[in-house]
Amino acid sequence: MNSRRRTKYRSTAIILLAAAKLLLFPSMAAGEAGKWRYCLPAPRFAEPPPIPADDKLHFSADSAEAEGGRYRLWGNVLGQRGAQNLFADQMTYDIGSEIAQAQGKVRYRHGERLLFGARADMALDSETGEISGASFWLLDKHLRGRAETLMIDGPEQMRLQSTLFTTCDEGNEFWRLKAVRLRLDQAENVGIAHHARLELLSVPVFYTPYLSFPLAGRKTGFLLPTIGESSRSGDEFSLPWYLNIAADKDATLTPKYMSKRGILWDGEFRYLNARSRGDIQLAYLSGDKIFGEDRNAVSFNHLGDPAPGWRTSLRYQRVSDGEYLNDFGNQLNVTSITHLESRADVSYRDTYWGTTVMVQKYQTLDLSRPLTSRPYARLPQIKLDMSTLRIGGGLELDARAELVRFDREGGVIGNRIDVQPSISLPMESAAAFLMPRLGFRHTRYSLQRSAPDSDASPLRNLPLFSVDSGLFFERNLRGDGRATLQTLEPRLFYLYVPYVDQSELIVDENGASRVFDSSRPLLSIGQMFRDNRFNGADRMGDANQLSAVLTSRFLDKGGRELARASLGRIFYFSDREVTLPGKVVETQSASNWLGEVSTHWTSSLSGRLNLEWDALESETARGNASVRYRPGPRSALNLGYRFERDRLEQTDISLMWPLWKGLSVLGRHRYSLQDSVLLESVAGFEYESCCWIFRALKRRYRVNVSEEQLSDTFWFQLELKGLSSVGRDVESLLGRDILAR
Repeated sequence: MNSRRRTKYRSTAIILLAAAKLLLFPSMAAGEAGKWRYCLPAPRFAEPPPIPADDKLHFSADSAEAEGGRYRLWGNVLGQRGAQNLFADQMTYDIGSEIAQAQGKVRYRHGERLLFGARADMALDSETGEISGASFWLLDKHLRGRAETLMIDGPEQMRLQSTLFTTCDEGNEFWRLKAVRLRLDQAENVGIAHHARLELLSVPVFYTPYLSFPLAGRKTGFLLPTIGESSRSGDEFSLPWYLNIAADKDATLTPKYMSKRGILWDGEFRYLNARSRGDIQLAYLSGDKIFGEDRNAVSFNHLGDPAPGWRTSLRYQRVSDGEYLNDFGNQLNVTSITHLESRADVSYRDTYWGTTVMVQKYQTLDLSRPLTSRPYARLPQIKLDMSTLRIGGGLELDARAELVRFDREGGVIGNRIDVQPSISLPMESAAAFLMPRLGFRHTRYSLQRSAPDSDASPLRNLPLFSVDSGLFFERNLRGDGRATLQTLEPRLFYLYVPYVDQSELIVDENGASRVFDSSRPLLSIGQMFRDNRFNGADRMGDANQLSAVLTSRFLDKGGRELARASLGRIFYFSDREVTLPGKVVETQSASNWLGEVSTHWTSSLSGRLNLEWDALESETARGNASVRYRPGPRSALNLGYRFERDRLEQTDISLMWPLWKGLSVLGRHRYSLQDSVLLESVAGFEYESCCWIFRALKRRYRVNVSEEQLSDTFWFQLELKGLSSVGRDVESLLGRDILAR
């Protein structure tokens, strides 16, 4: 189950829950470092004396007198039992009642909890008592408050009269929670408040006469509303209703009002247990005012571990129409999807082998695409993988096999069996390795709806031979630099696969050559060491080639990689005659040069460069560069550039940067130089004080590159530290697009 919104499931009708958790369960809500950096220091007692070795009550004072079973103490009085410390100017202790009556600058400390008052009657043995004119601090959470009367009813219970909570500095209370009466019972896991209200700048904004809430866990009720604006849907307002079904199940129903479209009903059911987790999401909009029809969407995600070695997963997605994601999605990488995938997987793995069974289908969102250009469904796909088996003499045997059924409405369909055993002789030392490998690939088809004169049961048998080798050199670096060790790692990979004509393996009813799942991936350093230049089993590339890569790394004294650089190229000793349908034979004697550089020289500065250089044309074929500077947890500058010749050229700049105390600007600018269009822009700010944060931004984006009109949204979020937040979740956008890139 996706847990990214677990912490937000708090009802507006139970808004005191967060403060109650902080009061009675400070360890459950630990804040991040530096969260209270804009606050005044919390009060501290003088360093308490050592905890007594026994569990008895101990007193100390400047002067004391005893009369019968009654003791009176003056000046720097300290009553101590275990970790409890009770300070006062004066104190009277009655042995019979075991009550300590403290007066004058009363201070009580137990762990990170500080209580102050003018007068206190405390029974330290039973940890009960009453403090008048009380104020309190929870030091680890910067939570403070005051109460007319604070009653401690044991280590797990507390009652407060005319109480107030806040995380703000005294005299600068932006927000505070008030209640006439509040009872917190840890043993029963319940809190009950009477006449509770939330105030912002001393103005009441929420009130409830009675409140019953759990001190841990969740509770049914309304969540905080979300307010926003979009040029595609108009003004937006949503008010979620949360249903706490059981400890491992919950649901949320969210009616979302859009002034231009109507009301979108969005429901989510989630479950999480020891063996499985998942969620079901449903959305329905009756009579979209713009689209003119009903709109709906469904999504089901499941992950399971039903037994040792077994794994299950399910993902089902479907929308009512091809424009649904364009209208209700707001991320370019989501709204530009042309097909929605649904799949189910069941896998098993033990020490010696593993298997996976998958069923996969797609919903095509662009119905103008012809049937013969839509992706195939796999109904099903079965994979078997044998773990590497040592067979003596240093030899190792491994194998993998696949059986898959390809289906779709138009064009040739059929079954495919693919088996790939191999044997290798790895030889390794600290400074070198050599691994010759001999393999064989058998592929057989059973086709339907193919050309009448074609073979309905074609097969392909291919041997393959490879030798992977490498050396490892290193040298110590002198000086006081961060890098203390440099490596030089040359690697050679020879591959031989004989040519076999594969253009007639799959032929459709019109006599055209087809493939079920094969494609040509972009060339990379990693691709240079594969035994097939194609993805999928419909094409096995012929090869007589040598891949050469030289890598150098810089390491610090702890072995951490500070920088890496690789340069490589493939040298071909024959033409590559096996091609995808419609492609021509490749005759170049060498591939493009590939270079990769990555660095993380300091903890705040990192960079990466991938470059493909076309030596024949003397120009760059493809490149990707990025630089990231993050000197602090809430400051970042990211620069990015992507280029593919004759296809795309894009820049991406994003930042979040502090200007002065508490105020930061944030933004993102993604631009297509190839199309001369803006893809996305974000501009906004964040202001943080001691106990609250306000974020606001305006976002403009295109749901696809060809769209002329930019969509606009306005987001704002008010976060009350230690309590909750209201508005759209700007923080998640910052984390996804700027701070966590």
